[in-house]
Amino acid sequence: MDSIPWLLPVVVAFAVAATASYFFGRKANASLMTYYAAVLEKALKPVDQNYTWIGGYVGYRAEYKVRDEYVKMVKAALHLKPRVSMLYYPIARFTMPHDKLYLVFECKQSLPGEAHLIRKGQYRFVPAGIDHIEQFRRKWVTLGAAEFELLYLDARGERELLRWAESIKADDYAMINHLSFTSSTNVVYAYVRPDEKLIESIARTVPQLVKSLAK
Repeated sequence: MDSIPWLLPVVVAFAVAATASYFFGRKANASLMTYYAAVLEKALKPVDQNYTWIGGYVGYRAEYKVRDEYVKMVKAALHLKPRVSMLYYPIARFTMPHDKLYLVFECKQSLPGEAHLIRKGQYRFVPAGIDHIEQFRRKWVTLGAAEFELLYLDARGERELLRWAESIKADDYAMINHLSFTSSTNVVYAYVRPDEKLIESIARTVPQLVKSLAK
């Protein structure tokens, strides 16, 4: 009984803080969702787009139909940190320290081979989508101050993927997690931390990559 007088104010204060955190976090994530949607539309210049919200304020999936000689559609998925949850946010600083953006460029031309550029320490296990990992050659490369493992099936794939990564000219290559192209799905893939300049650079350089690969 002696603990009740101080326990109640603590509970009330916690409830107020949690509520305030939710509203501020919701506003922050909503602003980021709107901002990155505008950035993507500016970079891709779609003729049509469709958005599907994920979990309210966690992010969205989007499809952009584009008028391009080499790319027919771009699919995007934005996953934001759980800023709305005061309890989970400290944990997420370790499990999801950054916002994430996944971009899939569906190509008109057939892409030969397969290659992946993966930032060091990005995955604990081989990521889904890379089949028969034993067939890939591997080498380490440095871009900016970041180290990447380059997985490739042939010298052409090695050369073209590395050339694409260098053409992006990222201010901070540590913001790039995974770049790839895959013949089985005929897509070019980019998994990055969302950033306006980086998004614009990827959107600008993907058609050049597809053109080089399709020759």
